[in-house]
Amino acid sequence: MRHPPSPRCFLALSATLVCLPLAAQQPAAPPPAPPPPGKGIQWQVGDTTIKIGGYVKVDLIHDFDAIGSKDSFDPRTIPTDGSEGSGTLMQAKESRLNLDVRGPTSGDPIHFFVEGDFFGTNNAFRLRQAYAEMGPVLGGQTWSAFVDTGAMPETLDFESPIGFPQLRLPQVRYTNQLEGGDSFAVAVEDPNSEVVPPAAPGVAEDVLPSLTARYIWKHARGHVQLGAFGGMSSYRADTGETDSAPLWGVNLSTKLATVGEDSAIVQLTYGDGGGQYRGGVTAGPDASGDLEAVPVAGILGAYQHHWSGEFRSTLMYSWAEGDLPAGMPATSSERLQYLAANLIWQFCDRAWTGVEYLYGTNDTFDGNEGAATRLQFAIRFNL
Repeated sequence: MRHPPSPRCFLALSATLVCLPLAAQQPAAPPPAPPPPGKGIQWQVGDTTIKIGGYVKVDLIHDFDAIGSKDSFDPRTIPTDGSEGSGTLMQAKESRLNLDVRGPTSGDPIHFFVEGDFFGTNNAFRLRQAYAEMGPVLGGQTWSAFVDTGAMPETLDFESPIGFPQLRLPQVRYTNQLEGGDSFAVAVEDPNSEVVPPAAPGVAEDVLPSLTARYIWKHARGHVQLGAFGGMSSYRADTGETDSAPLWGVNLSTKLATVGEDSAIVQLTYGDGGGQYRGGVTAGPDASGDLEAVPVAGILGAYQHHWSGEFRSTLMYSWAEGDLPAGMPATSSERLQYLAANLIWQFCDRAWTGVEYLYGTNDTFDGNEGAATRLQFAIRFNL
C-alpha cells in the first residue's frame, strides 16, 4: 500500500532543490518529542535537544563444555564431534555509547540517533545504529522492520535466544501511525543474504533489496506484531546462467502484561531464507547443484517475574530448525536449542548485577549432536 508524502514532508525533502520564501511555507511544525525517559546526559541548545547515553557492562563467563563463541552463547558454534573443553572469560565489549539529537526543521521535527559498542574485531568500536527520521520517513541503519524490538527477553548473554529475528540493517522505512496507537510500516532493506555456493565456480549475488512490512496492534495488556519479508538470493556461475531462489518469511510476536509487573513473550517465525535475520544461511545447493532457499522455523517463549522492586528473573526457551537442501555441508546446523534463566538485582537506579544459567544444543546435518552449558555473571552501570 503506497501513501503519498504530505506537502510539508515533500517540502522538507526538496529543500536542497527549491528554496521557497518563508511566506509560502507551511505553518511551523510542533516541537520535536523529547528523548524517551531514562538516564543519560542531556543538553538543550536553542531548539535542539542533545542526549548522550549508554552503559558499561562487565561479564564473567565460565563454560563447562566446549563452544566456539566465547563472548556470546551461540549454539551454532557448539562442536558435534565429541570435543571437550572448558574456559573462563572476562570482557567489557558489550559496553556502548549513543548520541540522540532532536530538533525542529521547516517541516517535521528531525531525530538523529547513532550508537556503537566494542564487539568489533579485537574489541574495536563498531557501528550498531545510525539513522535519522523525519515525520513518517526513516533512513539509515537500525533494527529491521521484520524484527519486534518490543518482544526481546532480558538476558545477560549478548547473543540472546536463537529462535527469533534480531538484525540491524541499512534501510529506508515509511511508518504510518494509526488511531489508537496501532502502526503499519514498510521498508526497503539491505538483502544481507548468505549463500552456500554450489560446486560450480561462481559468485553469490544480491540482485534485489529485501522488502519488509509489519503491523503493530496495541491493546491494554501489550501488543501483537505481524512482520513479513520478501527477497531473492542468486548465484552466478562462471559458465551458465544465474540461479536464483525466492525468499519470504513471517514473524508473529507478542509481549503481554500478566500479573503485577510480570510479562510474557512469544514469537513464532517461519519462512524460506528466514535464517538471514539471525546470521544463518539463506540458500544452498540441492542434490542437483541448483540453488534452493532454506526453510526455517523458530519459536521463542519467555516469562519475566519481578520478585520485588529490586529483584527480577527471566526464564526463556528457544528452538530453531532448518530443512536443509541435500547439497549442504554435512556439518551445517540443522536444529538448535537455547535455554536460559537469570536473576538480576537492581541495586540502584543506574546499576544492576546478575547471574544467568545457559544451556544449548546443536544438531548437524550429518546426524551428530552437541551440547554446552555456561554460567555468566555481569554488572552494568548506566550512564
